[in-house]
Amino acid sequence: MTSPTTEPRRVFYGWVIVAVVFATLMVTAGLGFYNASVILVAARSELDASVSAVSLGPTLFFGIAGLTAFAMSRWMDRLDLRLFYVVGGFGGALSLVSLRWVDSVPKLYLFFALFGVSFALAGLVPGVTLVARWFSRRRSVALSIASTGLSVGGIAITPFASQLIDEESLAGAGPIMGAAWLVGVVPLALLLRSQPSDKGLQPDGEPAPLEPVELTGASFASAKGTRFFRALSGAYSLIFLAQVGALAQMVSLVSERVDRATGAAALSVLAFASVIGRLVGGVVVTKVPARELTALLILVQAAALSFLAFADTRATIFIAAGVFGLSVGNLLMLQPLLLVETFGVKHYSQIYSYSQLIATIGVASGPFLLGALRDLVDYRFSLLFAAATNLVAFALVIAGGSVATAQEESSTVQPV
Repeated sequence: MTSPTTEPRRVFYGWVIVAVVFATLMVTAGLGFYNASVILVAARSELDASVSAVSLGPTLFFGIAGLTAFAMSRWMDRLDLRLFYVVGGFGGALSLVSLRWVDSVPKLYLFFALFGVSFALAGLVPGVTLVARWFSRRRSVALSIASTGLSVGGIAITPFASQLIDEESLAGAGPIMGAAWLVGVVPLALLLRSQPSDKGLQPDGEPAPLEPVELTGASFASAKGTRFFRALSGAYSLIFLAQVGALAQMVSLVSERVDRATGAAALSVLAFASVIGRLVGGVVVTKVPARELTALLILVQAAALSFLAFADTRATIFIAAGVFGLSVGNLLMLQPLLLVETFGVKHYSQIYSYSQLIATIGVASGPFLLGALRDLVDYRFSLLFAAATNLVAFALVIAGGSVATAQEESSTVQPV
């Protein structure tokens, strides 16, 4: 029984931050990241275009998202992060509404370009930055929970978006998806707080000291000059080339081998496996070094893509999609975790977004490159190429050295 003078223990507000980031990522991934594959297939049919032609749309989407996130990162380190969510919320809604007027391939490219800007402002970089600031000891668990919103979006939202597009076409589905984006981002964003000090707290809920404590960590210039940063960013460019390329082509690939419904179901299997894998991985990484776990999961992704290259039945496709999902969820979580553990939070938005910008080369080229390889040869060759890029990524992660070495190097590199 609580005595009258004892204040009940309150829930740490950081978990509210995690819940909001989870929910906003669920919406933006469900209608953006995973839905890009669905929009690609619908556009190919409605516009009577080739796979390689429409595949340039998701390439623009992810490429411009990466450029926007990096361009805004310096301001994310200084301004209230709610501003970015609000702009991204309204911008994304208007972009989706504009699908009503997409009746040619150039207009499809314009849609994806505008949508990419909004996806960046309400997506991973501000979300991961928030969680990294609010947690220290429990950062891996908090990041795994928050980033699971990405996969839940693929399970809970993308199938409905796919069905809606099938029934209403892109023109009819666009305004409905736009309204869902707006409602799922803007009101929730108002609950966010940029850092624990806004609530009189420190990371993990510790009481704030009497004197303000400055954020710690390597400078942006020092971090980007390390061998670890360059190797990790290059590796993730190759990881995402394979990962996002395969995701963008998944529905089209499975539609050719089985049918469209199986393609949408395979995306859901992938997303569900990503949820399970990421939640387990968030705990495992508290016991296993993040760099070693990353290297292992790169090999898992290569194996999954090789299996998918030859899968031609519902059962084998679902197994391949499930194994692929285990790697997708964890690798996405491990990149920001490795960077914040190595370089700290002081200039984290810039460090993470710059690494993402380099990785965006792979993100942006993956859908187009795998689509073009399919048109030139077939999907089997395309996926085996994607698997091979992961082997190069594995070699880069190993060559980049340890976290401890990178921390020492970033403390001695002189900012320029």
